[in-house]
Amino acid sequence: MRTGQFNGTYDAVVANAVLLHLRRDEFEFVARKSRGVVGAEGIFAFTVKRGDGTSWSKAKLGLPRHFTFWQEDQLRQVLGRSGWETLSIDAVVGPTADWLHVIARAN
Repeated sequence: MRTGQFNGTYDAVVANAVLLHLRRDEFEFVARKSRGVVGAEGIFAFTVKRGDGTSWSKAKLGLPRHFTFWQEDQLRQVLGRSGWETLSIDAVVGPTADWLHVIARAN
């Protein structure tokens, strides 16, 4: 998603527990890239971990993984700059982490 091409036009881009591994600048790049491949009413749906800052963890897989944490207002700003209208951001409390479930529409 950072370097590959999206071929075609899509109704939606869905990324469940994927974008949380991107740095903030990479996330914004992918948001802009996703906006470029959806139609006029296209949807961008994704989940990220709720919180502040970044961290590395070996939990679950035993391999190091990078996480970027987000707050609702940060996501709204990035999405707006990237051509998306935020439809909903739902905070979901999980057993090991809190999540933000996001749905945005092409603006």
